[in-house]
Amino acid sequence: MRVDDWRELLPTAYLLAGSDTGARDLLARGLARGGGLEGLVRAHLRRRLARDTSIAGTSGDPWWLSTDDVATAGRTAAALDGLPRADRTAAVLRWHEGLHADRVAALVPGVDLAALPDRLGIPAAELPRRLEGLAALADLRDLTDDDVAAGVRAVRTRRRSRVLLAVGAVAVLGAGAVWLPDALPAPAPAAADNRSVAPDAPVSGPARGSLADDPEFVAGLRDALDPGLDDARLLYAGDAAGLRWALLVLPDGDGVTTSWFVGPEGADPADLLRTGDAFAADPPAAWSLLATIDGRTAVLLVAEPGDQVELSDGFVVAADGTAGRDFAPLDLDDGVAALPLAGARTGSAVVFRLSRDGGPAGTGSPSSISNSDLTVVDPPPARSGSAPVDATAFEFALAEITRPTGVDLADLDVTVLGSGTFPAPGGTTAHAVTVAAVLPGGAVATSTATSYDDGSGAPCGTQTLPAGTDPATATVVTRCASYAGDSSTFGATVVVAAPLGVAVTLNSAAGGDPVVPDLVDGWGYVLGDGLTQYAADGVPGEVSRAGTGPFD
Repeated sequence: MRVDDWRELLPTAYLLAGSDTGARDLLARGLARGGGLEGLVRAHLRRRLARDTSIAGTSGDPWWLSTDDVATAGRTAAALDGLPRADRTAAVLRWHEGLHADRVAALVPGVDLAALPDRLGIPAAELPRRLEGLAALADLRDLTDDDVAAGVRAVRTRRRSRVLLAVGAVAVLGAGAVWLPDALPAPAPAAADNRSVAPDAPVSGPARGSLADDPEFVAGLRDALDPGLDDARLLYAGDAAGLRWALLVLPDGDGVTTSWFVGPEGADPADLLRTGDAFAADPPAAWSLLATIDGRTAVLLVAEPGDQVELSDGFVVAADGTAGRDFAPLDLDDGVAALPLAGARTGSAVVFRLSRDGGPAGTGSPSSISNSDLTVVDPPPARSGSAPVDATAFEFALAEITRPTGVDLADLDVTVLGSGTFPAPGGTTAHAVTVAAVLPGGAVATSTATSYDDGSGAPCGTQTLPAGTDPATATVVTRCASYAGDSSTFGATVVVAAPLGVAVTLNSAAGGDPVVPDLVDGWGYVLGDGLTQYAADGVPGEVSRAGTGPFD
């Protein structure tokens, strides 16, 4: 355990749990699971209580925040309280922690990220600032390193004694108590949740797959599980679509926890790649995983025998620049289908529609896992900007086009529209690259991404343009968001990539005085948020941003 992790994690735990008391309990659980953000999320999604008390009313208004800040935080808290646990977790990971959508989908499968801002009633552009303001209410004043260390020891001790308490577990859960209360000192008493736990397992039927009856293989899988998942039920194990797959499911309080294993065909259990344990309050219409292993991509779907499934393996961009989906029926064998896919994919690129008993039963996207890096390609020189084209930002920008569509990089005609650097929070430097790619059907997709000196990167936004658009004449204006390395400071920068000599002005939807960026060789940036409109030589356009592009 790294006790010093807790100061960075507690504000996030506060946003997830909804109260100071819940945040401290969650913090101890997360650190006991190995620490870090992933440990915190796993602990939160597997908590037995459906939701903690809301933030409002758990303590007095903090003296270190203004009245307006507290009021805004209260409205944000109320909006979060209206979301189910998984959706709330996804919102915090995406807009507070700044995780890429694919990473959020891997940690919290099945959440429609694009719909969350509307459900919260807060524009996506405002969510990072609003969540950061709410996180500032987290009360760290009476918590010490010794308290945290003692709390984690208490969690681990009680976890070891869980087997001895198994006989009384049902009664404890039925009363709405948590497994490990009072791990850390609470600043205020929390209200109880009297929801009972659903007793029935959410899955039924025998395990399927060519390896389901192989005792040596199944024993190897269980050796790789956490002790708490030893009694997970095997639903599938076998070779399909050139990969080896296994799926185990554990009824977990009021939901279910899943663990996927995947690797090359014929691999031993110890050599399979394992997803993080994912909790879902309700089982999906079908269990599904998208995997890219050693350059091979495939999707496996485990449904009920007799189900009918249609699958879209990515976005299709028409010649007029509009993006949509084509669905094709899958051939299921005993409710299971495996399909190899050309090229890498993101989890959200693949969507299935399932029908059961003659009617629609659900739509979803698979979880995703990969051990393959982005394709390394030497970037061409940039049309605009004087900075060298950063290879990492270039690869991230291209991936935002190839992975949602499944188009192979070799089939794209790629132009680097702009390249430059701008100051990022925390005294770091961001490298920004804007690309345009002519798709096989003739339409043009643009994408901007950033990278940092630590090798990380993030998408900024995508757009699609009709066939016949000349990338050499295109102006692309994109909003890029970033955090400091310690997630303490949020920044937004509008990046401009324009042909040389084109005059660009920026403005907000509300109008006002236009902002004129200082362009060097057609590239420039403006620090600050709220700029959503631009004009290039008088031709209007909208600033693109992650979360509102055609592939989101």
